[in-house]
Amino acid sequence: MSWGVRRGVLLGFALLAADHVLAQEDLATRVKKAHEAARANAASPEGREWIKGNSPAAGRLMIPVLNRCLPDPPGDIPTVFEVYVLLSRAGRVREIVTELDAALGKCMTTAAREMPFPEAPREDYWIQLNMAAPL
Repeated sequence: MSWGVRRGVLLGFALLAADHVLAQEDLATRVKKAHEAARANAASPEGREWIKGNSPAAGRLMIPVLNRCLPDPPGDIPTVFEVYVLLSRAGRVREIVTELDAALGKCMTTAAREMPFPEAPREDYWIQLNMAAPL
């Protein structure tokens, strides 16, 4: 293999590694913003009311969504993690993010698209759900 080809291969691997790092940074930034928004929503009077009346139902709705997106076969030890869900005012899922993996969040977003969550206090409303799953 010539030096030029080797250099091209090495450059390709370096770009793939850099792309993965940037994707993780983007995920970390997205999770941080979702966490901050969910925390602010939960601290508001309407947020406290929403959590009191709807958090258990939202958690139950998320279980089959998570199960559809788990790797096959899952591990034995449950991992506890947060899921951040962006709801429309009508209770439709717009986005789900989790610090575990961007692909898991994307799968969960797709799986939950048509699931009717409780109506949110306003449009673009982030909530936090605590989950446990064997990953």
